[in-house]
Amino acid sequence: MSEVLYRKYRPLSFDEVVGQEHVIKTIRNSIKNGKVAHAYLFSGPRGIGKTTIARILAKTVNCKDQKDGNPCNKCEICLSINQNSFLDMVEIDAATHTQVDKMRDIIEKINFAPSVGKYKVYIIDEVHMLSKGAFNALLKTLEEPPKHVIFILATTEIHKIPATIISRCQKFDFRRMKVSEITKCLSEIAKKEGVEVENGVLDFIAMNSNGGLRDSESLFGQILSIEEGNKITLEEVQKILSVADISIAVKIINLILEKKYSEAIGHISKITDDGYDLEQFAGSVVEYARRLMLIKISPEMEKHFSSEMTEEQISELKEISQKSSISHLVKIIRVFIKSKEEVKSAIIPQLPLELAVAQINIENEESLTEDKKNDYNNKIAQPIKKITEKVSQQVKQSGDFVKKSIGLEKKEKKIEQKIEAEGSVENIREEKEKTKTINESNISLEAIRDEWCEILEEVKPHNHSLTAFLKTCQPIDVKGGEVLVSVKYSFHKDKLQRVENRVIVEDVIEEILKEKILLKFITQDEAEKMGYKIEEMNFTKKESKKEAGDDLVNSALDMFGGEVV
Repeated sequence: MSEVLYRKYRPLSFDEVVGQEHVIKTIRNSIKNGKVAHAYLFSGPRGIGKTTIARILAKTVNCKDQKDGNPCNKCEICLSINQNSFLDMVEIDAATHTQVDKMRDIIEKINFAPSVGKYKVYIIDEVHMLSKGAFNALLKTLEEPPKHVIFILATTEIHKIPATIISRCQKFDFRRMKVSEITKCLSEIAKKEGVEVENGVLDFIAMNSNGGLRDSESLFGQILSIEEGNKITLEEVQKILSVADISIAVKIINLILEKKYSEAIGHISKITDDGYDLEQFAGSVVEYARRLMLIKISPEMEKHFSSEMTEEQISELKEISQKSSISHLVKIIRVFIKSKEEVKSAIIPQLPLELAVAQINIENEESLTEDKKNDYNNKIAQPIKKITEKVSQQVKQSGDFVKKSIGLEKKEKKIEQKIEAEGSVENIREEKEKTKTINESNISLEAIRDEWCEILEEVKPHNHSLTAFLKTCQPIDVKGGEVLVSVKYSFHKDKLQRVENRVIVEDVIEEILKEKILLKFITQDEAEKMGYKIEEMNFTKKESKKEAGDDLVNSALDMFGGEVV
């Protein structure tokens, strides 16, 4: 049976260890100066060298011919430790030996002198798994162990270690390894194994190992055992591991930022058909969007993830951040976090990801931003202005139509100027509420109902969908300058209650009735509970100058092939 790569190429001396320089330097100096501690605590993520350095430490303190704080790897003690046959080095997996009896058994034996070496070394891996009783049994021994005993405790969850244990050890925090460090190790292994790898393969493996050298070596070993021939390509590695390259996550984020939502959904379908892990893909999107957000907040945030990326990827990240906003990135992170959880139980695997893209599209359309005001001006105000200019130049008889268009434009400018002067639609609403009682006795329900059709017509150029919602409504009461309006559907009520929509309708009513009013929308069910009787009402449209000019408008539209927007 062939030996796995992480065992086959496990470092045998401190010089061979990649990364963790801050740990190695301190331990080597303490060995050279004869100041070896009686207890060490190594903490950090899995697969980054805690147990490996513990074994090298045990070997060095017992080596008969150590040089510069390194074991010779030639004496009988070094060779026996390398072959796992050294009696004075005891490795314990706390995950399977949690009981207090096991710890008491160890304590009973530590008083015996080493059989061969200078020190008896106990390496307790995953020490956080010990029971409370086992920790208590270990506590006194850690404080005052025999001079010939060294304890080395290793854990991935330092927060589960009692403070009394931590205080009795020299504590070393191991860090995740950089992509460049892992890539360098894998490159050396590839040379020793006699295989050729395509550019990007080792970087891809390193980035998918979460900073752990052991995980990267395991992935590389998996590829070597499956792949035929001596040339390994990036495409083949992606298919073997079913893991999406970071470039796939980058592509969908680019499409979303460019508002190419249909292409983004098509991209999701492609990676699904290619067999990639969708949960891992969603996680990659979240992680990349997070990095974009951090670097958007401050370029100094690069230090938090630079070790996990290549220089080319960091350069690309900075470029993409220039065309994104923090609010948009927060939106992407939130919806893809949710979709990642939903992928696990989805009937259609890619559906949660498609819904995430659709949700971003919807929120972008509904958000009230400065871009929306510009968009309104481009889609409504400017086309109307062009129509009026065209008609005024070529048809003298269409004067009424021109005046109507210009009047609408003035109203729109009036609302925009009002918003600019008062800060926001919320400020306008607050100002109205302060002064709503001024004209409370000068408006009646009948006046509102008589002008309701006219109000609908005047609202239409501002917002077509708003007019459609108002058609299902009817005014039912007027109290203190506030008009109570019954709405047929709760969905319509939610839309109409929005501050920006109410401001439009209230301004139109003020223009028509010359009175300042406030609107309050309630559902028919709510109205009936309040004692109002809701009946179907037919609001008839009064004859107006607007209607008198309809024929002229239609003639102009027919002549120039236009339409009322």
